[in-house]
Amino acid sequence: MIPSERAPVSGRAQSRRRLRTTEPIRAESTSLALGAAGAVVGLVVGLVLLRGTAPLSGPGSIGQIAALSTLAVSGLVAACSLAVLAPRRHPWMRALPWWRRALAVLGPALVYAVLAFLLTGAMFAVLQQAFLGVALDRFASTFWVSASTGAWAYVVGAGAAALDGRSLATLLMVFLTVGVLSAAMLSPDPYWWERFFSELGAGSDQAGLTFNLTLLVTGLAFIAVGDFLAHDLGLWARETGEPFWKVRVVHATLVVLGAHLALVALISLNVSKYWHNVVAETLVVVFGLALLLFPALLRRLPGGLLLFTGIAFGILVMLIVMFDVVGYLNMTAFEMGAAVTVYVWLLLLIRTVSAAGDSTRALAEATLHDQGPDLAR
Repeated sequence: MIPSERAPVSGRAQSRRRLRTTEPIRAESTSLALGAAGAVVGLVVGLVLLRGTAPLSGPGSIGQIAALSTLAVSGLVAACSLAVLAPRRHPWMRALPWWRRALAVLGPALVYAVLAFLLTGAMFAVLQQAFLGVALDRFASTFWVSASTGAWAYVVGAGAAALDGRSLATLLMVFLTVGVLSAAMLSPDPYWWERFFSELGAGSDQAGLTFNLTLLVTGLAFIAVGDFLAHDLGLWARETGEPFWKVRVVHATLVVLGAHLALVALISLNVSKYWHNVVAETLVVVFGLALLLFPALLRRLPGGLLLFTGIAFGILVMLIVMFDVVGYLNMTAFEMGAAVTVYVWLLLLIRTVSAAGDSTRALAEATLHDQGPDLAR
């Protein structure tokens, strides 16, 4: 009786041990460990850099120290997660050339780092407006620096380890929106929008730095999006019998888009107006070619993409008419409308291709599972 009574207990213990070693549990435990480590780093940073009473926002404030702390920790956590944990989820990343794998780590890591910096600074600025006149002593200030750094370390660690094409594209949309709005709010000229969009990056002030850094980091990360998209598109192409050269064309186009977006930031208006305009105009041409070429190459993808492509093309034509013919829109409104339209289309394209890749993987796994008993015989 004794062995038979102990057997179920032993079986449950083994089940609990196996449960603790599953991939989701390990990933969550790793994220929690990264969050705790980030909180410790924030604690040290706060104790070292904060002296006396400090306001929530402004120079030498809690928000400034917390933003710098989250910038460094988020970048480091994202880089480690993308270099070590992400290849376990995406084994194909290990087959990339070293420089492409480095870009696949560097671009998204910078996105996480700068986004953490901008949002942390914005959060403390809002809190300062909500609690006017509030200032905290050294220990309370250190607590908030530690809490902010730990929270971002946890979020970034979990997000970077599970990163894929769809989540990276969505992350870039959020980052681009936050970065451009931050630059607009920091601009010393409140009427910058009366000229054109690139005016935000024309100065050497904080607004210009924020705007150009946003475009540069987005361009670098967009190259990583191309790698994710090329992998998912390759799975879909093999399943549907599409020639692989189409995958190479799409991948090369996305890399060119990312490179030109980065060049627009590096060659700002105050560096060279002529070359800035050349790069910006080339970027628009490549976007237009992608809008026309991709649906023709990928016509077997779900019909919703083709429908939205037609809608996006119609919106672009309408924007051109309203700007150049009617004169209803100024240059800034035209540039922003065109940029939003094209980027939403690219986001839909990336999500559609990623969904097609996921469906291909699921179909292959189901087929293998169905054939398992037959293979066993």
